[in-house]
Parts: sequence; structure tokens; C-alpha cells
Amino acid sequence: MEMHFFMQQREFQLLLLCAHLQPDAASISDIVSKDLDWRLVFELARQHGVRPLLRLGLKTACWDAIPKKVQIELDLFNRLNVQNSLLFTVELLRLVDAFKQSGVKLAAFKGPILAESVYGLLSLREFCDLDILVHQTDVRRAEDILISFGYRADFPDRDFRSAFLSYQGQYAFRNRETGMSVDLHWQLSGKGWAFPLQSEEVWSRLTRITIFGRTIQTLAHDDLALFLAAHGTKERWRRLLWVSDFAALLHKYRDIDWLAVLERTQLSYSSRPLLLAILLASDLLGAEAPLKLIDKARSDSSVRALAKDAELRMLHPGTETELGQFLSGLRTYDRLRHRLLPIVTLLTTRTVGDYQAIPLPKTLWGVYFLIRPFRLTAKAVEMIARRK
Repeated sequence: MEMHFFMQQREFQLLLLCAHLQPDAASISDIVSKDLDWRLVFELARQHGVRPLLRLGLKTACWDAIPKKVQIELDLFNRLNVQNSLLFTVELLRLVDAFKQSGVKLAAFKGPILAESVYGLLSLREFCDLDILVHQTDVRRAEDILISFGYRADFPDRDFRSAFLSYQGQYAFRNRETGMSVDLHWQLSGKGWAFPLQSEEVWSRLTRITIFGRTIQTLAHDDLALFLAAHGTKERWRRLLWVSDFAALLHKYRDIDWLAVLERTQLSYSSRPLLLAILLASDLLGAEAPLKLIDKARSDSSVRALAKDAELRMLHPGTETELGQFLSGLRTYDRLRHRLLPIVTLLTTRTVGDYQAIPLPKTLWGVYFLIRPFRLTAKAVEMIARRK
């Protein structure tokens, strides 16, 4: 596999080789024979969520050449990961039953659903939470069901969540006894972003997946492709796991009409995330994609620049402010004029950060609409000053 000139760190190259859709045993063996920092290999694999793929690649290529201590560590992780995968899957099935009994329609995605449907094996993908989608009108009932199962929202006050978190289209719930987390979605993207996938339209296209003999509703394959591309781009492709997810989807569901998928993104002026996902999956992990889409991605200078930034970020994660991430995210829009909506949304949407910066009683929460533009301006000035 051709390595980009800035992917010169051998430890990261090993991750790429093991996560490749068709791992080259000879290349893996060759890089393992060199002086590797195995502690760094394991840490990078943890950060990027690809420890199962690292272990599988090494097992396939040259397990006997791996230091015994590394073998033990990877085998220990594998046992824990298998246990974790099973526990989360059982919990998902319990929630599916509870929602069904309460008459709340549910669709599950990511987590064990993605592992089983795309990788074909629960333990081949790391995950640490469950993601479920409900109709917006069912959010309160869904919250009650989760609470009855021992889950508590990160921010328990419903009025507070509605005021400062609802723009995200999801709430996080955690179970302190089991340590499990559930992200309750009623939208598939946050407010103000051009997104080719609206939650209202996915319900009529849901497909089904069978796990442990049980049937669960999930996103249609083409909708999943759009979601994975948009999610990876929103998160700025900081983790190799997200590229691996998209590459595995390309490989597993070759019957997807990718030209139709591209057309959907063009109608919403958000084709760059899809083209970016295809370019990264193809260049880094050898995923096969329609040549028309690959050519279109490579002929777009903005997509190429975004891909280079993403690959550098994987190698050198670093830290970035929320405002910095927002400004970088604007580059993913197809047209300049479509960057106006997220900017307006940013200026007019109350967040938890606003409350934490200036705590006010509930009766004065409306004041945050007036305060926010000034607070953001101050943060922008501070960020510019730090760069000088």
C-alpha cells in the first residue's frame, strides 16, 4: 500500500496496514521486523479505536514475531472487548424490548449494530456506548424508559437540556452501576448544518439486522453511508476507526447506488463529506469505490486539502478549541453562501458553555441570546491573539 509522505511514523503505518481491507502479510511482517515502539503502537491503536484490527492483522501475518508481552496485552484486550461487546448487545436488546412494549418506535445504529452489519463480527469494532433514534415526539417517553433502566442524563434538569442542549439533536444518558452510556437521538445532525440526511425521512427506509436471533431496525445502507461520512467529517476524521467504518461499508455493500447517493448530497450542497470519506477510505485503506466518485474527489482541491488535514490530524491529534473546530468545519460546505446558516446558528444558539461562563437563574435564561454574540467575539479575539 502506498504511504503518503507525511505518514512516516512506522507505528502508525502498522495500524494502517492492519486496518487495510486486504492486509498485506508481507508488508506487516516487514514493518514488525523493524525497531518499533510497541507501547506507542498500542497507545495509537487505543486512541484510534482499532485494537481489534491491529490484533487480527498481526495474528494473520506474523503473530510469532510479536513480543510476548504485546501478545498478552492484545489477548487481554480481546477478551475484555468481547465481553464488552456482548454486554452492550444484551443491553441494547433489553432496551429494544422495553421501547416496543411502551409503543415507542426505535432505530439503533453505530455500536454493536455497525459492528455486526459492516464488520460481520461484534468484537471487530470497538464501541463504548449505544445510539438509538426515536421520533422527536417520543423523546420524553424515551427518557422515562431509560431512567427506569437506571440511566441518568448528564444534565438531569429537562428544562436545562431543552434550553442548552437540544440544538445537538441528542442527549447523553449514563448508567452509573453498569458504566454503560446511551445517546438518545431525535435528529441525526446538530442544528444549523447542511446535512444530506434528515431524521424524518429515514424512518420509511429503515432496514433490519438480526443479532442473537433478534431483529432490530437500523438505517438503510445508503443512509448509513451518508451518516458515516457526515459524522467523520464533523469529528474531523481524528480517528482511523471512522475511516475503517466507511471502508468496510464500501466493501460490504457494493450494491449501493453511489451515484444516487452523491446526487442526494449535491442537492443539499454537502457533497464534500461524502467525497472526503471516499478519498480517505480509498487512499488509506484500499477501499474500492466507483471511479467517478474517486476522480471527482481527487479533482476537488478543497476535498484534497481536507483529506491531507485529516491524515495529519490522525498522526498528530493535538487539541483544538470548539470555535476552531467550527471554523474548520465551514470548509466542508460546497458553496460559500451555505456557510451563513451555521454562522447564524452559532451566534443565536445557547449552549452549556454560556451557562457555565455566566450562571443565571432560569427566569433569565433568555438573556443568553443577547450575551452569546459578545462572548463568542471575545473568544475569537483571544484565539487570534494566541496565534500571534
